[in-house]
Amino acid sequence: MVTGRSRAGRAQAAAASGHGHVIQITGTGNHVCASGVGDPSPVLQLPAEPVHLAGREKEAEAVLALLAPASRGRPDAAVSLLSGLPGIGKTALALHVAHRAVARGWFPGGAVFLHLRGYDPAGPVGADEAVGALARALCVDDARTPDEQTGLCQAALNRLADEGRAVLLIADDAADAAQIERLVPARSAHRLLVTSRHLLTSPAFQPRLIGLDELTPQGAADLVAEALRHARPDDPRPAREAGALAELAGLCGHHPLALQIAACLLTTDAGRSVAALAADLADARTRLDVLCFEDGGHTTAVQAAFHLSYQRLSPPHRQLFRQLALSPGPDIGTDAAAALAGRSRGRTRDSLAALARAGLLAEQPQSSGRWRMHDLLRVYAAALVERDSPKWRNAAFTRLLTHCGQLARAADAHRHAHDDEPLPGEFPDRAHAMRWLEAERANLVALIARAAATGHARAVLELEEHIRLFLLERSRHAADAVTAAQLAVACARAIGHTCCEATALGHLSQALGDSGRLPEAVAAATGSLDIARARGDRERQITALLNLGGALRQAERFEEATEAHTESLALCEELGDRGRIGTALVGLADTLCDRDEYEEAAGLFTEAVRHFAKTGDWHAEGLNLIRLGDTLFAMKRTEDAVDAHRRALAVYQERGDEHHQAIAMQHLWAVSEMSPEEAVDNYEKVVAICHKVCDRPLEALALKALAGRLQRLGRYDEAVTAHRRAAAIHEERDEESQLIRVLHDLGTALCAAGRLAEAVEVHEREIALFRTRGDRHEEAEALERLAAALRRGRRRSQATEASAAAIGLYRELEDTWCERRTLGDVGLPVRDTPRADRVMADYHWVLAGLPEDDAPGRQSRILLALIFAQRRAWRVIGMFWSVASLARIVWRNDRAAEQFVEDSHRLTKAWLRLVRPDAALAALRNRYRRPTA
Repeated sequence: MVTGRSRAGRAQAAAASGHGHVIQITGTGNHVCASGVGDPSPVLQLPAEPVHLAGREKEAEAVLALLAPASRGRPDAAVSLLSGLPGIGKTALALHVAHRAVARGWFPGGAVFLHLRGYDPAGPVGADEAVGALARALCVDDARTPDEQTGLCQAALNRLADEGRAVLLIADDAADAAQIERLVPARSAHRLLVTSRHLLTSPAFQPRLIGLDELTPQGAADLVAEALRHARPDDPRPAREAGALAELAGLCGHHPLALQIAACLLTTDAGRSVAALAADLADARTRLDVLCFEDGGHTTAVQAAFHLSYQRLSPPHRQLFRQLALSPGPDIGTDAAAALAGRSRGRTRDSLAALARAGLLAEQPQSSGRWRMHDLLRVYAAALVERDSPKWRNAAFTRLLTHCGQLARAADAHRHAHDDEPLPGEFPDRAHAMRWLEAERANLVALIARAAATGHARAVLELEEHIRLFLLERSRHAADAVTAAQLAVACARAIGHTCCEATALGHLSQALGDSGRLPEAVAAATGSLDIARARGDRERQITALLNLGGALRQAERFEEATEAHTESLALCEELGDRGRIGTALVGLADTLCDRDEYEEAAGLFTEAVRHFAKTGDWHAEGLNLIRLGDTLFAMKRTEDAVDAHRRALAVYQERGDEHHQAIAMQHLWAVSEMSPEEAVDNYEKVVAICHKVCDRPLEALALKALAGRLQRLGRYDEAVTAHRRAAAIHEERDEESQLIRVLHDLGTALCAAGRLAEAVEVHEREIALFRTRGDRHEEAEALERLAAALRRGRRRSQATEASAAAIGLYRELEDTWCERRTLGDVGLPVRDTPRADRVMADYHWVLAGLPEDDAPGRQSRILLALIFAQRRAWRVIGMFWSVASLARIVWRNDRAAEQFVEDSHRLTKAWLRLVRPDAALAALRNRYRRPTA
């Protein structure tokens, strides 16, 4: 690639492999390949491609798509920027894709690699020096001024583009856009790939941005395992310590540089177990010190890489970076960060964006106002902030605690307020309050833990009080409710406040009950009652008795629960506590319902409704009318049940409470006679209201009911949409049991709609969930549903394979009835007839001759037995598909092929023993032997 060569350029050129020229830019470590004019094939001399690049397949394909010739018609893709936090693997990925792109022949003009030393302690390469390096690579004549040098470089690149010899330029570790602007090729035939910790943009430099995040958990573990196997192929640690590898990857934050250092530590110390290194990394205070590797005076450390980026920040941005370590949650909102910093929201947003541009923070998702710091960066920031004064740290944390406490109080007020009550102004409506609680839930629980550890006991008690009901009404957050309540109990004891301790124990009892830890729930409620009795506090005794009655009821200790609620009711009447008489009546009625004593329960609910109506508590009146309606329906008094639900709906309509109107309508329509068309209209209204007020559980319930009514009307596509929305809600709330039920119904609706490929996907997901849960029988039934969908989709061999898997599970569970039912689905006669007996005899004979201890081979053995049985039953088509299914399994899996050979050998031997060929030959010989005289 000679376009004119200066004396210095000729001195630096060296022949390489007989083709082209390899140029070493002295003093900078740059490797450049440039081919001569007459060279038939250019030679690549990039730095070595990284040995291990696990977990970056998707990102590599994205970058290659930008470098591909098909993209050259798009000028906006000529320049690409790989950005990310220090050590995330930007250079490794750039080199990997560069080697692949050149190997594919995309850049016949060669490749130029420029190391710009953007974060080198000695200082970065200047813009003029970078252009000079490119000029030497292109072998252009020396120029007097930098502008002339730039012009000559662009002219050389333009000539190469005209000749069809595209060049790949890689500018590694850029510090700012000024370093890059003059390197941008004028022709889009060439490509410029830049790596930087910063998001580099300017009016003259507007690249296509590709952000790199940490690796996936599996990719991170694979990177360490591959490094160990590369060093020692017989290293037993990757296979023996798979669990420890996953733990190690998590402690490294799935960060490539940290993982590479960990791999080096293990490689150089073959006797060190993965678990031992993970134990060394478990302490966050010393983790960055452990992630350091020294070799011959050269040190590689994660902390050093972070420090270079931190040093380049301005003082205000450094201060915010350190303060963010005081927020204990997984992320932080812009408003919370502003409270932490004690600055305005606008200025804080600017600082957060600056940290994101520096690769030290990420807004996830974009435009969400929520910021996340990598785990190792958080450890680094925590070490830095410890050097600040305790007074300064405490002031910042107190500002954050006050801000979150105020918003939690407002959100809780919106959560249980009625529409006619004045509400705090922090949130415009209940839906916004609920969304804030959901987004901040993990942060609030972590904040309670940090506040408890730093002596903010009263703040812990207040914050736990405001978020506990939100946590309790969502079953997936029950563990968080337990943690918060336990911390509240500990803080109350630390300040010696027995009243607060009794209250916190009551909260803990409710949380433990919702978590299924019933003996502990009863013990906590009993502790609360003991404190109230010791203090002679009869008001608190009522609360403690109500909590104890609820815990005993959940533990199905109904006699004791009835006694507790009866005692609480007597105390309420004795003290004239009109507010809690109704609560005690409801608790007692619920206990009687659990004992199926509906007559007495209905009477107590009726009394509670009258009580709440008399005291003006219309909200409680409506809720207990709903309870009364459900009880009457259980007693088969449908008309009375409908009347109770209508009264509840009227109460909420009169007050304009849309949320509870939806609840009342849901119960009313569950017991009412309606046409499917009316039901669809009604449930669509409920879904809209629930979505508006952000009641996700009730919305999911209404969507499932709506989908059922739509299916009855034959509106299958609409039913599928409703099922998918319900499934999305259960996924969002981590409700696996409900999700599985929805997937079942969704698969049925898809089959009815004729969308069989989607039905197959849904059933496969259902099977995976049952397999994860270890529910073998449900997995087998899901396999049957999958087989039915596959048969309808004319995928017969796969359907037979799924049926064989289901039969294997039924045999394992010794469920002969379900096994015979599935055998009937594949065409075998299984009724009590002589022919069926012969067929089943063949089927069982094959299985008896094969071992059953190898679970992976069970499916192929079932198929072998099916082939024999279908042959006996003259089911030729079924036998053909069984053979096809067996062939698919054998083709996919080498182990299955070996197992098939072994099984065939066993069956042949068993058949020979059964037939006894020597006796058969003797009989045949005797039959045709001539009679003797």
